[in-house]
Amino acid sequence: MMNFPIKLAIGFLLLSSIACNDFLEETPTGVMTSDAVLTSQETALAFTNSAYDNTVVFNTLTPGWGNHTGLLLEYMTDKATSENSQSRYKEFEELTISASSPYLQEWWQHCFVGIAKCNLALQKLPEFTLVNPQLISRYTGEVLFMRSLYYYYLVRIFGDVPKITMPQTELAELLVSRAPLKEIYDEIIIPGLLEAEKSELPLKDETGRASRNAVRTLLADVYLTYAGYPVQGGAAFYTESARWSQEVIRSGSYALFANYQSLRTPSTNNKGEFIFQTQFSLNKRSNEWVNIVLPSRSGMSAFELEYGSLIPNKEFVESFPQGDKRAQEKEFFFTTYKGHPSKFSPGAPQLSFMDFKGYYISKFFDVAAIDNAGQSALNWTLYRYADVLLLYAEAQSEADGAPNEQAFAALNAIRRRAGLPDFTDSSPAAFKKEVLNQRYFELCYENKTWFDMTRTRLIRDDASGEYKNFVGYVSRAGKTYSEKQLVFPIPLREMQANPDLIQTNGYQ
Repeated sequence: MMNFPIKLAIGFLLLSSIACNDFLEETPTGVMTSDAVLTSQETALAFTNSAYDNTVVFNTLTPGWGNHTGLLLEYMTDKATSENSQSRYKEFEELTISASSPYLQEWWQHCFVGIAKCNLALQKLPEFTLVNPQLISRYTGEVLFMRSLYYYYLVRIFGDVPKITMPQTELAELLVSRAPLKEIYDEIIIPGLLEAEKSELPLKDETGRASRNAVRTLLADVYLTYAGYPVQGGAAFYTESARWSQEVIRSGSYALFANYQSLRTPSTNNKGEFIFQTQFSLNKRSNEWVNIVLPSRSGMSAFELEYGSLIPNKEFVESFPQGDKRAQEKEFFFTTYKGHPSKFSPGAPQLSFMDFKGYYISKFFDVAAIDNAGQSALNWTLYRYADVLLLYAEAQSEADGAPNEQAFAALNAIRRRAGLPDFTDSSPAAFKKEVLNQRYFELCYENKTWFDMTRTRLIRDDASGEYKNFVGYVSRAGKTYSEKQLVFPIPLREMQANPDLIQTNGYQ
C-alpha cells in the first residue's frame, strides 16, 4: 500500500497511563522494538493505547483552508453547502469528486495506520504472560473493537479494500490488492466484534475507552448495514442488529439527555447519552468541527478562524416538523449571535447583535470555546444513545415485519424530547419512513446521513418529505446520482504507490 506501515510494525512510542485523557497527553518514555521482552502492564497498555491514536481521522483538519475529514461525509448528502471556496465543495455539488481529493487520502491513510497499530497490538498482547490475563483480555477487546471500527469506515467509504490482519514488515507485503467488501465484514469486522464482546471489557466506560456496550452498539450498526446495501444480508441480520441494540437498551447504562444543550457541553463528555467518542482536550487537541461550522470570517468567536465550511441547507432546516424543538433558534441551528470583543471595536453594534441572514449549525456550539477559549474540548461523538434507539426501531421492524411496542417506545423517546407527539401508525412502511426521518433530523451533521443513504439507497427529498431512489435522484444543483456515487475512489497516491490496486468503476 504505502511505506509507512513498515515503521509502525517495527516500533512506536511507549505510553504510560490508562486514563483516556492521557491519550492527549502522551509523552515518550522509550522505544518499543519488535524483539523487546514483553512483561510489564505499562508496555501492554502502550500497545493498546496505540489503537486509539488514529481516531483523529473522525474529526481533524485536512490540507487546505478549512478542510476537514467530516466534510467528505456531509457534502455528498445534498443537505449542506459551504461558504468556503477552498473546501472543494463544488466537486461534491457537481458530483465530480476525484481520486486526488485530500479528504480521501486522510481517511485511507489514518484508517490503515490505525489498523496497522491494531494488528501489531493483537500480535503482541498474547505474549504478556506475566500480566493479569483479565487485563490482557480487556486490552485485546479494545484493540479488536478499534480495528473493526477503522475497517467499518473504510468499507463504507471505499467499498472493497485491502485485507490486512498481520503486521507488515517487508516491502513486498505492502502491495495488497482489494478484497471483496463482504469478506472484510465476514472475516474481520464481525468476528472481531463478537470476540471483543466476550472479552473482559467493562459494560460501560466514561473515560473514552471502548466498552462492551460500545462493541454492542457497533455490532448493531454493522448488522443493520450488512442487512441492507450493498451486501443485502436480509432479515437474519436485521434480527442480529435488533438483538445487539436491545442489549444496550436493556443494560440501563444510558439515557437521553433532558435537553440538547448537554450534547454540546464538554462537561458531559463520555457521560449520559454518549457511548463512544473521539477525545479532545484544551491545549492538547482542539475540536476543529466547532469553528468549521461557524459563519465564515464572521468575527463571532474567540477562534482565530471561522471557516464557514459546512452550512445547512435552508430546505433541510425548514423541513423539520412544525413545533420541533431541534429546529428552534440555538438548538440545532442558529441565525443570530453577538460579535466577539477581540474582533470589533468598542461600541460597535455587532458586539450586541449580528443577524447572519441564514441558518448555521449550533448543534456543536461550545459556548465557552466560542466566547472565551478559542479552542474546544468538546468530544466528537461516534455513538450516542439516540442512535441506538433508532437502530433498534428500524432493525426490529424490518426483522419482524412490523414494529413492536419497544420499537415504538424507542422512536417516541426521540420524538418526545423534540416536543413532538407520539407516532402511532403501525404500518411497516409508515414506521420505517418515520424512523428514517428521525435519523435525518436527530443525527444530522454527525456523519451518519451519508451512510444511511448508501445502505438504504434512499434519499429524502426535503421539499416533499418523500424518499427517492438514490440512483436517479436529482440534487438541488440539478445533478443526478448514479451507482458511481455509492462509493468514493481510491486515493490517487495509493494507486500510484501500489500497482496491485484497481480503481473503483467510474473513476480514473
